[in-house]
Amino acid sequence: MSKKLLATALLPFAALAQDPSITNEEVTVVTANRVEQAISDVLAPITVITRDDIELTQAQSLTDVFRMLPGVDVAVNGGRGQTASIFIRGANSNQALILIDGVAMLTANTGSPDFNQIPMNSIERIEFIRGPRAAVYGSEAIAGVINIITQSSSEPITTLSAGFGSDASYKSSLYSQLNLTDKTKLKVTAAYETTDGYNVNPSYADKDDEHGFKSQNYSVMLKHQFSDSLSIFVQPRYYQNTVGYDGYGTKKEAWIENIAFDGGITYRNETFYSELKLGTTFEDKYDYLASESDKRHSTSPAVREQQTASWLNQYAFSDTYTAALGFDWKDENYQKPGLDKKEKSNKAVFTTMSTNISMITLEGSARVDDNSQFGTHTTWGLAAGLQLNPQWKVIASSGTSFKAPSLYQIYDVNYGNAALKPEESISYDIGLESRLELVTWSMNAYYRDVENLIDSAPVTYQFINLDGHSKMKGAELEASFDLFMVRNQASLEYLDTEDANGNELLRRAKYKAKWQGSITTGLIDWSLQYLYQGEREDYSTTLASYSLWNLSAVYYVIPELKLAAKVENLFDKEYETADGYPAPERGYYINATYEF
Repeated sequence: MSKKLLATALLPFAALAQDPSITNEEVTVVTANRVEQAISDVLAPITVITRDDIELTQAQSLTDVFRMLPGVDVAVNGGRGQTASIFIRGANSNQALILIDGVAMLTANTGSPDFNQIPMNSIERIEFIRGPRAAVYGSEAIAGVINIITQSSSEPITTLSAGFGSDASYKSSLYSQLNLTDKTKLKVTAAYETTDGYNVNPSYADKDDEHGFKSQNYSVMLKHQFSDSLSIFVQPRYYQNTVGYDGYGTKKEAWIENIAFDGGITYRNETFYSELKLGTTFEDKYDYLASESDKRHSTSPAVREQQTASWLNQYAFSDTYTAALGFDWKDENYQKPGLDKKEKSNKAVFTTMSTNISMITLEGSARVDDNSQFGTHTTWGLAAGLQLNPQWKVIASSGTSFKAPSLYQIYDVNYGNAALKPEESISYDIGLESRLELVTWSMNAYYRDVENLIDSAPVTYQFINLDGHSKMKGAELEASFDLFMVRNQASLEYLDTEDANGNELLRRAKYKAKWQGSITTGLIDWSLQYLYQGEREDYSTTLASYSLWNLSAVYYVIPELKLAAKVENLFDKEYETADGYPAPERGYYINATYEF
């Protein structure tokens, strides 16, 4: 049975208050400053989702996880496999940096990440940090960073899983973590998923159309520890998805294939840490009529490639002062029918410094990016934390960011604009955290000013810069507490957005509430989720508010075998997160997992 029911929780420090076996030193994260540090030392709101959390809630996709994160709005064009956007603290979907094991995720051919490429069985944990991080990571890290971590240090285990559910959905997976020798670990994952789906765009599509999804994923991770100080890893990944969708009255499909290879070497001792990572990703995408017999051979693909390299070095001068110096390089190219290959590259150097002086923690970062298309950009970040006493802490931070237009936004045949300028922003955050005996809670307020925000022009939908300043401001209240036998995680959120023309940004709710309760009764772990999403503007309409409930349970038949069930959209609420694309109706899912 799960021994850490939501152990690190959906909220900062939640588990630390509720589980006396967990200490600040044991809960560490790697995303905030690209090196391992205690979660209590992070000077920004951070959320950690563990593998146990995902299994308990039976999340079917990454968007299921993201929509329950504080500060996040999710918009999906229908059901499983469809295009999805996430808006962190009101920012555009492409103003958040998505990482896989610390490496920037290849964005889809639309310029935003494809969240359907990551199988849920391969995820060990997700770290989500809110606030500007461009001084550490560069372009895209305006509103926050989500790091999807698949590498593991767990004990040897092999897991087989299979399940089925609504819309003729079926999934199966293999997860195996093996110790080949005392110093060599091998991790293998494989997953297959298919669903018939439903009519995601009934206003245009034929009445009987269904838009399904099919996916296969494979990954291998080999890690060798040469000594206590030196280790190396290699990790190839492959996925292939087929997505049915409606092309405004025409039933179409997209066939997507992605091959990625990452590797790295790490050296560490008591005072020095150094890590070199290399990565390459290749993706092609075919769009075609679902009725075509020749399928992929009837059209040319859209192709994206990305190569990355990073080298990070950190030195601890004392117990209270550390500094880091790093170098990044990324090269991208993009090609589609009617468009010759387009390329851009980015080189960067960055540094971070932190010090603890009595009850005060200070942190600074600076970065210089040299972009082949947009020249040099300098960003900075400053943060301070004051530990008033063991229970109360105040945090304040500020930072600048920039977002270079993607190759898709510049060169797309239909919507591209070669005259686009980079977005630039400055952000301010202040927060209060409290860890009391019965409740852990935090309050965070933020303000962000973005110049040259990239938007779509009316009628033509061509990408344009909005002259002037767009503003996003808001507040987030989060709490974690036990009430009788129920462990509770809750958040209340307020968001106010305004673009340079005085209009609200689309698909972002002003008011949101999220709650999750979990309880163990005998051999069963239960979870109940509630999500309230207020009204949102969406082009020429206002999307209605909605309340959504999800219920899941995990039953431990024997220690090695568990059965899981989930009812999604428990009360069969009709709602949309994107205009014209109804969300799925009530869904049922059953899954069996055997570990050995």
